[in-house]
Amino acid sequence: MERNDFTQRRRRATAMAMALTLTAGSAGAATLTWNANSDADLAGYRVYSCNQLPCAKSAGTARMVATLGKVTSFDIGAPAVVQYYILTAYDQANNESKESDPATYVPAISPEQVPPPAAGAPPPPVNLRLRSAG
Repeated sequence: MERNDFTQRRRRATAMAMALTLTAGSAGAATLTWNANSDADLAGYRVYSCNQLPCAKSAGTARMVATLGKVTSFDIGAPAVVQYYILTAYDQANNESKESDPATYVPAISPEQVPPPAAGAPPPPVNLRLRSAG
């Protein structure tokens, strides 16, 4: 019976974690946000980062960056390189939910940081990521 209860809590925690989003702020800083888990025994959340895909604890690529209480956001600052983030929920018994899908942070590069192409070389490719304003 306890095992079944834990399995149901993990499913609810997993559903919560799938809503992980990354919002850009000023000066390249960004914040992770997610939907609150309503389980009575929720203790908090764990944030993990990776510098490559797949971003997963089981792949050995995820590094825990924060253990949080009952909050729904975490400021990641402004990493200088592409980073991937995943989130888990954990309960009072330290049982951890399944990981969320990764959220990706891509640092902004100002025109001054892009070196000019060598003489006679074609211009470098430009990769753009469009984000919805609403």
